Amino acid sequence: MKRFLLPVLLAPLLAHGQEPSPSPAPAHADQAMDPYKRLELLDAAQIKLATDTIRAKHAEAAALDDTGMARATLRGLLEGLHPGAELTGSETTESGQSPFRAEILDRRTGYVRLGSISTENIAQLDAALQDFTAKKVAGLILDLRATPASEDFALAAAVCERFVPEGTALFSLVRPAEKQEKVFTSSRAAAFQGVIVVLADGDTAGAAEAIAAALRRHARAMVVGANTSGRAVEFAMLPLGGGNHLRYAVAEARVAGLPEIYPRGIEPDLEVVQSPEDKKTILAGALDKGISGYVFENERARMNEAALVAGTNPEVDAEETGTLILDRPLQRAVDLVTAIQLFRKRD
Repeated sequence: MKRFLLPVLLAPLLAHGQEPSPSPAPAHADQAMDPYKRLELLDAAQIKLATDTIRAKHAEAAALDDTGMARATLRGLLEGLHPGAELTGSETTESGQSPFRAEILDRRTGYVRLGSISTENIAQLDAALQDFTAKKVAGLILDLRATPASEDFALAAAVCERFVPEGTALFSLVRPAEKQEKVFTSSRAAAFQGVIVVLADGDTAGAAEAIAAALRRHARAMVVGANTSGRAVEFAMLPLGGGNHLRYAVAEARVAGLPEIYPRGIEPDLEVVQSPEDKKTILAGALDKGISGYVFENERARMNEAALVAGTNPEVDAEETGTLILDRPLQRAVDLVTAIQLFRKRD
């Protein structure tokens, strides 16, 4: 089991109550242990004893009716199973559409912003990969930071198979409750076999996480950015009435040979942090102007003879126009692609 859930059920009830006696521990154990850590030491009988005592003898016991106990249990489950369970007022989980973009950076590195995981964007991916091959581009950066959360794992597999050999078992979708496992396997030859770096962060979720993990495992891709969301799951929705719904995970994506993606997400090979505000500005601006302008720093303007004659100061002018926002994760990804290519040429 990923998590020990019994302590989680009791956690909200203990928030204002007396801390239970822990199981026997070595004399040198930390007496200041966090109460929620102590919960993990309790067995089912100890949890029942603590719960019954609180219901009968706590100063606020009168408020702990069956509904209050059930609500506390549900709260504990939702907290313990995050991000795989949540209460929501919406029946749908659509995150909107995000466009595909591709360009070549510095005439050496292909850049692909996948956008939504859709048949239309995959068709554009094919066209971009053909262009990269024709121009002998040997390195590629796959940007998943603007990819909305999706549960279309079949299309995620279609993205992956553009980069791995035919017949590769990409990832599986496991349904523990039904004891089922569906394996997605590449059914076509790879369209690109060069160096791959994947850009991902905390907004990378669902099927996009399966893509990142599968390419790391089967295409030797490096992941740059920040830890992903950990929501590489398929959700079901249960109407509760009154406009409320329970959204809960019924299946999770797994890549053989790698740590489980749900619930902790994918840890990047190279962590590079970008503020949410800067990322939003960069991704929005890149749709119109391209991403290159956010990667390469221009030479700083300096005072010169022409400026003296004209009575201007380019250094001051540059400061007044503001500092250009740079895509730091993408910069490091470009550096990494270049470094890997040089390293492989030496082999």
